[in-house]
Amino acid sequence: MLNIGLIGLGVEWERAFGPALAELRRRLRVRWVYAPVATRAEQAAAELDCEIADGMLALLEREEVRAVLVLDSAWYAFLPAQLACHVGKPAFIAAPLGPRLPIAEPLLRHAAEAGITLMADFRSRYTPATSRLRELIATRLGRPTSIVVEPGTPGFEAEELLPAQIARELLASTIDWCANLVGTSAISVRAAQNAAEGRAGALEAGLEFRRSAAGDAPATASIRIDLVDLCATTNRAAAETGVPFRAEIRCTKGRAVIEGPRRIRWESEGESRNELLESDRGAVQVMLDHFTRRVVGGLIPVPTLDDAVRAFQLTDAALS
Repeated sequence: MLNIGLIGLGVEWERAFGPALAELRRRLRVRWVYAPVATRAEQAAAELDCEIADGMLALLEREEVRAVLVLDSAWYAFLPAQLACHVGKPAFIAAPLGPRLPIAEPLLRHAAEAGITLMADFRSRYTPATSRLRELIATRLGRPTSIVVEPGTPGFEAEELLPAQIARELLASTIDWCANLVGTSAISVRAAQNAAEGRAGALEAGLEFRRSAAGDAPATASIRIDLVDLCATTNRAAAETGVPFRAEIRCTKGRAVIEGPRRIRWESEGESRNELLESDRGAVQVMLDHFTRRVVGGLIPVPTLDDAVRAFQLTDAALS
């Protein structure tokens, strides 16, 4: 059982993180919670049967708290992560990440010196369809050679962000998703915005990835973000019922199509399947489970703040 603290609850507490923690209650126990709005802290403390901390540092200094989930940092940027590094405790940092990156580099140095994991919220890596795709790449499909992605609307709530900021978040998270799937870093990226009859149009980006160790031809990716959809859907309804993620992945031995977080179609060597992964755990639950495993000493890879910085650097280079 891992004892953790919560800093902030954020707009996704009821929809995403609260239910995920409830499912993980045999592995994770919330001992302390801090939120700037006292009534929200009291409600969460009652739901989780935990104590309320007077402040972030007071929570982090509790001996029984081994790690912290930062679920709402809209008004204090990376301060909770800085404090976590100061006291030597791992932290998970919820999306959106982009607005907080200007102070990320010194924080990364501090985390490296302290040997602390700062996990970034790239939940698209953990959807049931993506997890199944990784299995198929390893067993049936072979390495990806080209990817075409339409990330749809955010998988997180982003009411405080403008459409341009959401597009930046989506592009960065999709670049990270592609790189994680290919297994090598992107070496070039280009982007262009196409207007459509006076509307916002679409943001299109193309990537080329580094060759694998085997010297194979570099994989490529094409990303298309519909800016019209982003202008219309930036709230809770968008996170729950917005335009779904869609990707077509061509591999050396077949192809796969992902539609939404739980559906995947694939074909390889004359065999084809259409799988609906309704019983698999959701992305947020798996993501927090992996964070837990990393904190207790596991070697399981997780996306870190380093990954976020790289993804946003590529995004900003493409958009400049």
